[in-house]
Amino acid sequence: MAVATTYNANTNREDILDDLCRIEPEDTPFYSSLRKGVKPSAVHQQWVVDTLKDVNTDLSPEGEDQSVFDNHADERALIGNYPSIQKTSWKVTELQEEMDAAGVGSEVAEAKMKKLKELKRNIASRVGGDFEASATGPDYGARGIGNWILATAQSVDPVPAAYRTPAGSINTTAMASLAESDINDVLESVYTQGGNRANGNVYCGPKFKRAVSGFSRITGSNHRTYQVTESATSKKITLNVSMYEGDFGTIALIPDLFLGYGASTTTAIRGARAYYIDPELVSVPMLKAPYGQELEDAGGGPRGFFKAIYTLRVKNPLGLGKWAATS
Repeated sequence: MAVATTYNANTNREDILDDLCRIEPEDTPFYSSLRKGVKPSAVHQQWVVDTLKDVNTDLSPEGEDQSVFDNHADERALIGNYPSIQKTSWKVTELQEEMDAAGVGSEVAEAKMKKLKELKRNIASRVGGDFEASATGPDYGARGIGNWILATAQSVDPVPAAYRTPAGSINTTAMASLAESDINDVLESVYTQGGNRANGNVYCGPKFKRAVSGFSRITGSNHRTYQVTESATSKKITLNVSMYEGDFGTIALIPDLFLGYGASTTTAIRGARAYYIDPELVSVPMLKAPYGQELEDAGGGPRGFFKAIYTLRVKNPLGLGKWAATS
């Protein structure tokens, strides 16, 4: 005899909640915080870098006439970057737009919102990545911040040696061994370039952020012991480092999941990546700020795209720093 159950009742209606849950990172603090800068007027945007001559402690004898004159402009050099063009596209069939889809009021509106967010993440990944410039059209490309902060020559339109980020400003210590000295070494190197204590931000992957927060914990004989004092009424213990004050400045640690992307990078490399950024030195000039355009319906349904044209301008790589562990 058949048993009355729900699983063999073939006409039960489905109950799909009118709720759409998407768990994807959307915050792009490094890219979003950068100034937009002056709009480029050429494919190859260039700017001038300069430096002071080395300190000279020689004395001038009394009564000596000046016979040799310095050229104050002989240290100048040009550096530059190319544009990146990125876009996302969307299309919804007429039939799908008429459907009562769970969690979605309008498929066209949902498609537009989703693709605009994806464009923002894509731009952030290029700006914060290890991408080299491309000087050949139509596939132009801007150099990412990871390849601006290099002690060696870039492969395209290289930064002159005198203005490359010094090796001391780039740390490659593995996250498992990261110590305070690795932070201070980079900040000290940055300080020696300009004589200014660090007052910018360190945008960092989650592994780097966790490693720095670990400085406040007792995790081994190589770590100092810190005393954490909390109010008993708060019922919590804070072991999170969001501001780091060292010998050469105070920096804010800002987690970012869109750093270190590139052809040869992995999730572990991206998670361990961090940049010291002086906000006065880095900007994202826009030839065309992100915009959307809906195209003519050719019979298959509504369609369109979002697009942006931009470059990354680093006024002087000497004032930046990088932590680039491979694990």
